[in-house]
Amino acid sequence: MLVKSIVVASLSLLSLVPLQSLADETCSSPSSADSKIQLSSVPTITLRNGVEMPQVAAGSCFRDCTKTDSNPSGIPANPNFFGFLPERTYRSISLALGMGYTHIDTALVYRSQKQIGAVLAAKFMSGELRREDVFITSKLFHGEMAGLTRRGSTLPLDDMTPEEVAEAIEGQFELILEELGVGYVDIMLMHWPAIMDSKNKNNAARRLAAWKVLENMLERGQARAIGVSNFSEHHIEQLMKDGAKVLPHVNQIEASVYKSWHDIKAYCDEKGIKLMAYSPLGLGKESLLNDPVVLSIAKDKGLAPSQVALRYLIQQEYAVLPMSSSEERLRLNLDLFSFTLDEDEMNKLSALGAKDEGIGLPSPYDMIE
Repeated sequence: MLVKSIVVASLSLLSLVPLQSLADETCSSPSSADSKIQLSSVPTITLRNGVEMPQVAAGSCFRDCTKTDSNPSGIPANPNFFGFLPERTYRSISLALGMGYTHIDTALVYRSQKQIGAVLAAKFMSGELRREDVFITSKLFHGEMAGLTRRGSTLPLDDMTPEEVAEAIEGQFELILEELGVGYVDIMLMHWPAIMDSKNKNNAARRLAAWKVLENMLERGQARAIGVSNFSEHHIEQLMKDGAKVLPHVNQIEASVYKSWHDIKAYCDEKGIKLMAYSPLGLGKESLLNDPVVLSIAKDKGLAPSQVALRYLIQQEYAVLPMSSSEERLRLNLDLFSFTLDEDEMNKLSALGAKDEGIGLPSPYDMIE
């Protein structure tokens, strides 16, 4: 009888509480005004499904790949090192979020997601940020790269059936959410169309199997948008022809003053697929930041060369993904909207694309079938 009395009394008390109040207690999120960090006013790019993607993201692919047979790595204490350096992510992302960045770009293969998750957890716990304040892009479906990647973050794609790919991608998706410590990502991308330079006859079937998983995660809300990376127009056309239901919302490709994929951009522009530019400041044999044309424009406008190079891409409607652990450079990389480049300056910078100087990754057109 005592238990029954307690239950009745509890129900009576609940009847005095408005249902809307209960909903507010359990389901609602604080307003953006509750965030303690002053968020930046970076413009957004509207994806085809209405998702707003901030046009500047903090990159997190920290690595040192300078080691060759004749040259040591860039780490004096470890001259033999060749690979990713996720420990540099802590400072970079912490600084970026502190100064108002709202978009973070990462990938399973970068091994930087746990670090990002730790920084986000601290911001969420302190109330400085809410999940809704941060836009997260991640990537999966990366083939193995001998000497650089590890099994687990990459897949032996050429040896896998489409069914095995689907199962593995489901696992990778879940792992990404666990490492980041979030319930969903804002964009999930397929990192490459195949193992680099692969011409395996089953590549198209594997891509479709992976894409079907992403479509399912989009429907379940575990990704707000889905897309691809390093895909040519032929890969996307093949994907849709083979039975994809959702046209990619985004294609992340290498792009800079020195590097552009004109046909891919033209195709994506026509189809409403928005572009993200990785390595927008280059990492090739020649430093575009020391280019006389870039330096001249920067001097005339009182800007840093990096601002000129990034603004060039912004005005072509790319989202840009610069990466740095320097507080000064992070601030410069965010300050891209207080000036514009005129038509003459854009034409001069566009002409530099004839150098075709990238960071050394394979062409999307080399991965066929």
